[in-house]
Amino acid sequence: MKRKPGISVLIAAQNEEEMVGLCVRSFLEFGDEVIVVDNGSTDGTGDVVRDLAAKHPQTVRFYDCPDLPDLYQNREFAFRQSSREWIVRADSDYVAYTAGARDIRRFREELLRRKRSVWPEAFSVLQPNVVGDFWHTGVPAEDGAGDPMRRYIPGPVSPPMLRIYRTFPGFRFQRRGRWEGVRFHRFLREIRLERPLWMHCSIKSDMNYFFRSERTNWRERGDFAKYPTLASYLAAVIEQKYGTRDREEAARRYMERHFYPYLQEYDPAKFGPYPHAVREQMARNPIYRIRRESGRTFRERVGR
Repeated sequence: MKRKPGISVLIAAQNEEEMVGLCVRSFLEFGDEVIVVDNGSTDGTGDVVRDLAAKHPQTVRFYDCPDLPDLYQNREFAFRQSSREWIVRADSDYVAYTAGARDIRRFREELLRRKRSVWPEAFSVLQPNVVGDFWHTGVPAEDGAGDPMRRYIPGPVSPPMLRIYRTFPGFRFQRRGRWEGVRFHRFLREIRLERPLWMHCSIKSDMNYFFRSERTNWRERGDFAKYPTLASYLAAVIEQKYGTRDREEAARRYMERHFYPYLQEYDPAKFGPYPHAVREQMARNPIYRIRRESGRTFRERVGR
């Protein structure tokens, strides 16, 4: 299919009711279409996006696809629904900058002015990260390197990652080890942006963090004949790893052992400013707040 000029933002979502609304709204003036594909959320993610799709029917489209087993298949499904020349591989907890020098709308103008190159092009993007709440981020990767579970907590600024692609013949998403990417990865002409376009706001429930870390372990292990589903994998390993069969308790122990020890305060002056939408959310409803009292670290739910 001949693609139209413009930008398709593909957003993979699962149990992201806290952030998906901010995410979608922040990309409305950047993407010609914003396509959200949900992988079987059990929270209010679908309701949030359906409401936005009703308010912005020309831009936002929502697909409920609980049977898509892997992230790259989510991306590929979204790509097949898209129609534009440029593809953004986004996550549902990204919040774009929409003001100041980092305004993503300025980059839109740059992108659409580019002439097609002989080689397929892709942009890699720096990514500031907040984790757990809006006031914290991960420690540097070398701190806690002996804990294999620590790798799921991003540091203050992730190195450039390929996130924006100009489509080409044969373009499609596929699994690349632990992560997903696109075909002909080694032939892409990588262009590194010197400025971030969005902030990664990993604000999730304890259970969501726990499931995501173990889901990556399950996928990386790749023993799908023995463990065909994440549930079967968890049933086999949860007691061995966490000393309990109760998932709520296992999630709490995961946070205490593998999450809180690897956080530090997020310094906007050092790591990058907050997007305007994030500052508004922090003032209105910060969702969670990490506390430290009597030698113990925990999170409080601030509001809905």
